[in-house]
Amino acid sequence: MELSIDTSTRYASVGISIEGKIVREYSWLSKQNHSVELLPSIESLLSTYGMVVRDIDCVVVAIGPGGFSALRVGLSTAKALAVAVNVPIIGLNTLDIEAYPFNDVRMPVCSLMDMGRGEMAAALYSAEQGCWTKIQNEQIMAPDDLCSSIKDPTLFSGEGVAYFASILMEHLGKNAVLADQSLPTRSPATLADMGYQRFQKGEHDDVYSLEPLYLRRPSITTRRQHIL
Repeated sequence: MELSIDTSTRYASVGISIEGKIVREYSWLSKQNHSVELLPSIESLLSTYGMVVRDIDCVVVAIGPGGFSALRVGLSTAKALAVAVNVPIIGLNTLDIEAYPFNDVRMPVCSLMDMGRGEMAAALYSAEQGCWTKIQNEQIMAPDDLCSSIKDPTLFSGEGVAYFASILMEHLGKNAVLADQSLPTRSPATLADMGYQRFQKGEHDDVYSLEPLYLRRPSITTRRQHIL
């Protein structure tokens, strides 16, 4: 049995699967309470299927990009569970997760995530010759910069589409094909499928060195000085 965890954004999810096929899943909108909500959600999900933590064979976790605190909660929990039951951990790029359900479309796929400050995280994929490949690595960019780089019809997917749809349509016209998705755009079934493919190949990550993919350094506020 595999456990999938995704706390990349406000839309969090957990799922349990058997050989990559989802059997139970739960998604919710978290109001900055991932640390309070995640473990009870995992325990509840396992109990509804008559399972406990020691029944897990592998932990799959989204590592970002995403929110700083949210990612830390998901990854630290995944690591703790993997160490506790001595099972492999597999980290998945959140933009890869957003794009993967469209790996059979006959055009490039660009997955998007809102990063605040008017910027987005984007990565570009293609299924040329039947091989699903990332052709542009994830990066933070302004919407105008992304639009200027798109020359052909491209399918845009992911949570960020809801934030940038009007800009994409205005700048790209027919070259902007927006995926028909509702929030949350990431499914535990996708994590389960992607993670199990790696698990079958004997691939996994080092539980101690696996880190969140932030793309941007956290904002650090200057400590206030009190005037006596």
